Parts: sequence; structure tokens; C-alpha cells
Amino acid sequence: MGDDTIAQAACWEKILWKKQAYEDNYVDASFLSQLRTNATASFPTWEFIMLSSLSIGQKLSIVLLFVAIFAHLYMGLLHSSALIWLSTLTTFILACMGSCVPKESELVNEGKSIAHTISSIVVLIFALQALSPVVRTFSETTTDGSVWACAAILFGGHLAFADYSMLQDPRSRLRSTISLNMAMCASVVLSSRLTMDADVYALLLVALQLFAIYPLLRDRVYTYYGNVTTRDQRQIPRMVVPITSLFVCASMYAMWRVSPVVAVFLEPCALFFVCLLCPLWMRRAQRWKTEMRGPWDEAVLVPPPLQRVDSACGVRLG
Repeated sequence: MGDDTIAQAACWEKILWKKQAYEDNYVDASFLSQLRTNATASFPTWEFIMLSSLSIGQKLSIVLLFVAIFAHLYMGLLHSSALIWLSTLTTFILACMGSCVPKESELVNEGKSIAHTISSIVVLIFALQALSPVVRTFSETTTDGSVWACAAILFGGHLAFADYSMLQDPRSRLRSTISLNMAMCASVVLSSRLTMDADVYALLLVALQLFAIYPLLRDRVYTYYGNVTTRDQRQIPRMVVPITSLFVCASMYAMWRVSPVVAVFLEPCALFFVCLLCPLWMRRAQRWKTEMRGPWDEAVLVPPPLQRVDSACGVRLG
């Protein structure tokens, strides 16, 4: 037997710095001996997925509520003066509540914060009032069909890019900004179909409440009232169920006079599909999920246990 035969008989080693008698892409049979599947995988329960999907149902109900308010103004079923006073009062209440409910680990002067919030809201209200005539004539030369299609596309983008995370995440700021811009653009497009400046102002004020002010207040309310723990030890905001139920009931009630079919059939079916069937589908799909771990993964450094020294006798305690 020659030297080549002896080299081929040598055992393969999983190292790169040593010259071996194997090809660079050689894979030994022992390479997969340390393969582990689903060693650290954590599969959420249907309860957690269903509760998490309530944020999608809540956002869908908010969009339907805004569309119903626009339809009331467009069809002359709602007087703009009543909506303006109600929206202005609600805006001040939401802004003050957002200032009074503290953020986590935030120490600010409460009186100064409320005064700053009220002054900002006043500036926004007068800015919307001044821009209402301009917005009303925004799409005079555009047909109704083009406006409806544009608004539908913008609201679809708003729902697609919305931040559905219930716990605050700094990485979601970009998605929230894009979603807010698309919602306000859709509001401006729909407002241009109204015939009176007061109607335009009222609808823009409602859009400001639902799409800009409310998400900020919602995050603070979620933080203030804390979370509940599901059976799989995951955290869900305590107030997500009451707030979602409130918006669902409000949107169905507002849509009833405009389109009973949407209020009684389409919206409940959409919510049932999003909040019940999709979580069940996702939970059943978890059985096909396989997480593979092995020696090719990055090494995880485990720090040694901290040792404290007893100051009295100088003995290290593990």
C-alpha cells in the first residue's frame, strides 16, 4: 500500500488549518451527528396568536369607522357642526389623557406637558381650518371612481405598513410613519369629495384623532395598565380586548346606516377570519416548522457565575 492509501485511511477532522487528503467540499457522515431539531424552538399557543391578532382587527375597525363617518358626511346624514364640536372636545381629551398617562421611566413636569400639548393641538386645529378650502378643491377635476380607487389603495397600504406590535419597539417607527402618511393622504383624498369647508375640516379632524393621536395614547395606556401572561408565559397588554371591542362596536354601529350588509355581514366575517381562523391556521402550521441547530452555528458564550466576596471574612461565595 502506498502513501495515498494510508492518507485515505486517515480519519477526517473538522478543521481548516490542517492539510487533509479530502476535497474542500467533503462532508463526512459524522458531520450531522450533532444535529438538533427544535431544541430551543418555542411555539406560541392559539390563545396568544388570537390575542395578538386583535391589533389587526382594531386597525381594520378604525379604518371602517373613518370610512363610515365620511359616508355620513357625504350623504348628508351627519351635520358637520356637531362632529366638529365632538371631535374638538375628543381631541383635547385624548391629548390631555396622553400627557397625564406617564411613559415608562419618564419623569416630566405634568403641568408643563399638558400646557405644551394643548398649545400644539390649538395650532393643529387652526392649521386644519385654514387648509380646508384648499383640500376641498384638491380633486375637482378628478372623477369619483379614481378618488375611491386611490383612497382604497392608500388605506390598503396603511393597513399593510401599520405597526401591529403591542409592545413598544423602536424598530417599528419607520413602518408607523409610512402608515400614518398613507392614512392622512387617504383622508385628504376623501375630504376633497365633500362640498363644504366645514365638512372637510370635520373629517380631517377625525382623521387626526384616529390615525395620529390615538396610537400615541394607546401605547401609553398599554404601558400604564401593564400586561397579562398567557399560558405559554408570553405578555399581552391588559387593555387590548376592551379597546378592540369598543372600536368594533363603534364601527359596526356607524356603518349600519350607510351599509347594513357591511355592518352585519362583511365586517364580522373579516374579523372572524383575521382574529380566529388565521390564528388557528398559523397554530396548525407550526407542526411543519423545523429549527435545526448544529456545530455550524455561532458559538454562544455563557458567562461564568458571578462570585461575591464576603467582606467580613474575605471568603468567595459562588
